[in-house]
Amino acid sequence: MPAKKKGPRMVREIFRLRAAGLGTKAIARALGMSKNTVKAYLREQEQLTAAGISESGVQALKVTLPQQPAWSLQVDWDACHEDVAGGTALLTWWEENVANIKTGDVAGVPYVTFWRHFGKRYPKIDLDYHKLHPPGKSSEIDFKGADPELVFWSRETNEWVQCRLFGCVLSFSQMFYAEATITEKQADWFACTQNSFRFFGGVSETIVCDNPVALVSKASRYDPECNPEFLKFCEHYNTVPQPARPYSPKDKNLIEVSLGVFWRWVRPKIKREKFYSLGEMNAFIRDRVVEFDMKVRRKTGMSRKAIFEATERQNLRILPETDFEFGEWKKAKVHPDCHIQHQYNFYSVPWKYVGQEVDVRVSRSFLEIYASLERQAIHKQPLSKFRGKYITDDAHLPEAHRAMREDAVQKVLNTAQYAGPATFDLIQRLLQQARHPLLYLRRCQGIMRLRRCYSSEKLENACVTIAQIGISMPRLADVEGIIKNSANTGQIANAATPKRNPNPNLRGKDYWAPQKEVN
Repeated sequence: MPAKKKGPRMVREIFRLRAAGLGTKAIARALGMSKNTVKAYLREQEQLTAAGISESGVQALKVTLPQQPAWSLQVDWDACHEDVAGGTALLTWWEENVANIKTGDVAGVPYVTFWRHFGKRYPKIDLDYHKLHPPGKSSEIDFKGADPELVFWSRETNEWVQCRLFGCVLSFSQMFYAEATITEKQADWFACTQNSFRFFGGVSETIVCDNPVALVSKASRYDPECNPEFLKFCEHYNTVPQPARPYSPKDKNLIEVSLGVFWRWVRPKIKREKFYSLGEMNAFIRDRVVEFDMKVRRKTGMSRKAIFEATERQNLRILPETDFEFGEWKKAKVHPDCHIQHQYNFYSVPWKYVGQEVDVRVSRSFLEIYASLERQAIHKQPLSKFRGKYITDDAHLPEAHRAMREDAVQKVLNTAQYAGPATFDLIQRLLQQARHPLLYLRRCQGIMRLRRCYSSEKLENACVTIAQIGISMPRLADVEGIIKNSANTGQIANAATPKRNPNPNLRGKDYWAPQKEVN
């Protein structure tokens, strides 16, 4: 195994003792090294001196790069490094400038040898510059992957439930918050981030996050597209989202490190406990988080909590009075009656969007309708579970006279005239007696569709029956039910009596009649 190269001070000492007149054995004994090592340094010095390099140059070269071959002194290393940094391939530079160098008995320098010396002179060292984070400027959020030791026992299912660990850290003071969740869905991201803001007592100016689908719709290095619900969340808390570059964990290195340090510290404590619900686990984690933030750090001599209270708390933005209400997004098409359907109820939209597709955001309390990236309508969710309810804003409907001239309404009336007078009266009554002509347009279209399913004659007979019964505002199910019942009744009435051929084996109906005595 080759000996380890000596440092600059040891090399200087070898040359100094040699100049003082000591021999090889004496120098090796004085410096505690092998005499062969001393001979190698002295031999190389003689070769460099023979090559025409001055004694001072030899000493300087020996101090900086000991045991360098003679051919390397003929290479302009600064020019080589400049060309390679500018884009020239190292192999190309070697072929043009180094491959034909002849020094002593060496006929040419191999590329591998040249490559090794270049790497020693200009090693590739990735530099991580310390990022400066002003107080209250940013916070970083992330989830730690599932760990088999972060679990609780469910008494309902009698099984272990795997959990995830959410973390949030303030970039300046590195004040830390953690919480356990069962999943990593969008609601979990928002709830945990919201709880971290409550824990800190304020909101940072920006939020640095990864690129999960729950937060970022389209990841990009330069122009990421955030999820619309995440944008509303940031708007509610007056902060700005900053997705990290894809596959660049160093963009959020603080939360990566903090989650790892906290988990390694809290892991043995969690292993000694047994939890029976997510709430019990989070209560334990919350106490450990407070304890973790109070620990004095060796680098700063202060705890995270002390730095936070001293400099960062007053720089955080104020929390809003109300919490963010999570909502789900879906798409819907505006029907001819200026309404969209969500589940089993109907909500009005401005009439100019009839026939277009709009975005719908559904939360626990409200239903919002967006078109062209702007909110066009907002409705309160009905408190009761009644189905088929219309939630209508009169401002969304066209004027009454114009509504009566709508193509859809006039088309239904014209079709009803072909079906018969009773059908026309029923459709006209539904349109005129409603609060607005468009309110029961879909019901009228469904009634007229029965002509294709059955016939115009059966529809007309059903409308006559409804008029006789006295149903003023019949539903589609009422009309269709009458048609089906009348069809079944007619089939029974028109059924032919079955004919039977005479059977000699039958006793007949007079079999039990008393027999008359014959005199």
